[in-house]
Amino acid sequence: MHTKPMPIVDQFTEACKQAVFGSANLHQQCAIGLRDPQREVSVWLNGPGVCRDVTDRNVMAAAQPLTLGVGLEGGCDAAAIRRSCPSLEFRERGGKHRLLGKINLRPLDEIPLGEGQLYLFRARGCRNYCLSRARVWAHYTYYAYRQWRARARASASTFRMVASELRSVFVFYICPRPVVLVSVSDGNLANIFPMDLIGPIGARHFALALHSTSAAVPLIERSLRIALSSIPVEQTATAYKLGENHKRPSVDWADAPFATSPSAAFGIPVPRFSLRVREMRIEAVRDLGSHKLFLANTVEDTQWAEGLQMFLVHGIYQARRHHALREATI
Repeated sequence: MHTKPMPIVDQFTEACKQAVFGSANLHQQCAIGLRDPQREVSVWLNGPGVCRDVTDRNVMAAAQPLTLGVGLEGGCDAAAIRRSCPSLEFRERGGKHRLLGKINLRPLDEIPLGEGQLYLFRARGCRNYCLSRARVWAHYTYYAYRQWRARARASASTFRMVASELRSVFVFYICPRPVVLVSVSDGNLANIFPMDLIGPIGARHFALALHSTSAAVPLIERSLRIALSSIPVEQTATAYKLGENHKRPSVDWADAPFATSPSAAFGIPVPRFSLRVREMRIEAVRDLGSHKLFLANTVEDTQWAEGLQMFLVHGIYQARRHHALREATI
């Protein structure tokens, strides 16, 4: 099939984006396919008296104010963490283990969790080393312009993050974040929607942060039982489409654009295309401003299939990935 060549003006525009930003892809969130657990980026909690690999133990707990959670178990000096001002460091796993980004933290709160603790921190500044400083600031300027344009629209959301916290989110998404479909059911009411503010915070404990305005919040608070389905990267478009369900208090399973099967423990409908299904019981709910933080305990964990799972990364990190791929093919 013969494809129509790109107009000269469009070619020039794409070339300019490549030159200024390091990539023509300027999306804040980019969907990629990886094996779970991801092995591209490691996350470390560093500070006086603490140096721990928390790659599989960190989560965004709220966006406004930006609150990050880290689950720690055994051998952790809680007093040292409270006294210090630690940081989250994001490093590449391969090569020279380069530092890709850093978020400075201020201890905020502690939540007992099984044999460990969930430590909550307020973000207080960051550095992004994925690209040169000039290109990083070019991205920052572009995103600031996009925000300004959004505020000018009458239909734009009233939810706005301050620039410094938004940049910390960019760094947080240097580490690929898995996206899951959350199924919840309570009597005749049910819903299914995507989430990425999730993560394990202990051996069997999990944290999920859902925007307080989501219509699905009351249903979860009543049911206290959920099923999390890992999404094959081929179903990315389906996941984005289901994002509309955050505005709906309930949906009809008969209208789902895919076949479902009941989960093993709770019998909650989940997509048959799921790679992995984890069923959880909600143990506690914390109101953290912009988001409700749900703390859950895993009841059943079943691997259904193998394949690449949908993850999200920030566009700045994706630009670095593209650059590394180009260098590898030269």
